[in-house]
Amino acid sequence: MALLFFYSLRNLLTRRLTTVLTASGMALVVFVFASILMLAEGLQKTLVETGSYDNVVVIRRSSGSEVQSGVDRVQASIVETVPEAASGPRGRPLVAKELVVLITMEKREGGSRANVVIRGISENSFLLRPQVRVAAGRAPKRGSSEILIGRSIEK
Repeated sequence: MALLFFYSLRNLLTRRLTTVLTASGMALVVFVFASILMLAEGLQKTLVETGSYDNVVVIRRSSGSEVQSGVDRVQASIVETVPEAASGPRGRPLVAKELVVLITMEKREGGSRANVVIRGISENSFLLRPQVRVAAGRAPKRGSSEILIGRSIEK
């Protein structure tokens, strides 16, 4: 049995380049596999933490996100009449027709540019997002030219 180990060890030392390349290839495969698993875990964790099983976002076909999408008022009214839509406190459908716009603004510090999402909200928006709360002041009133600013923009 010791003779077999001796032959194997001697073969590894004799063929150093083949041994190093084989070990490097195996290490590379393990690294890529572990990286893909970490990426998948991170994406799944992000989607679970930021999503909600109760909410549905309706976007136009072939749109990658709500910023790229556009749903007109007629289509939004059709979504309101779907029987699966939950009812709000007044018995009306719990649907928020929101306008989402992406703009690029210059940062105060550093002068670099950053994407800022501006969202026009409705009465039901706070009901659909219970994790959002007004830290100071009050919620904007309907029909007024008021805005609600997040803490990260305030800085």
